[in-house]
Amino acid sequence: MRIVTAAVLLSGIVCFSGVALSQEHDHSRPAAGAAGGSSQEIGVFCPTMKTGQLCSRGTANIFGFKDDKAEQWMALSRKYNKAVNAATLELFKDAEAVLSPDQLRQLKAWFDVGLNPQMNELLYGKGLMPKPSVPAKK
Repeated sequence: MRIVTAAVLLSGIVCFSGVALSQEHDHSRPAAGAAGGSSQEIGVFCPTMKTGQLCSRGTANIFGFKDDKAEQWMALSRKYNKAVNAATLELFKDAEAVLSPDQLRQLKAWFDVGLNPQMNELLYGKGLMPKPSVPAKK
């Protein structure tokens, strides 16, 4: 019984660590081979991150920040993104006591990567950001 419990606990820690680390990578620089480079990145919410996490480089570009000001802003946005990630993971953990497994899967789907581009489109439609640049297709 102890071995099973230890194995479940260990797998949970590994899973949690993987999720947390996947959200901490630096989005202030473009991905390798990204078209246009970081100076072209425009976006408030990062399409490669969980719902609600900011594009550090994209928002710096929208604000027109350069050099030190851009670095300061990107550090602030990374701090925000870590807090969003931690709060989301805490919600998932706390929700396990309240939600059924199907409800928990639904909750997690609300935060999946993929909703940020739609949020950017809404902001663009309201005139709150410039039109995001679309990378050239290969």
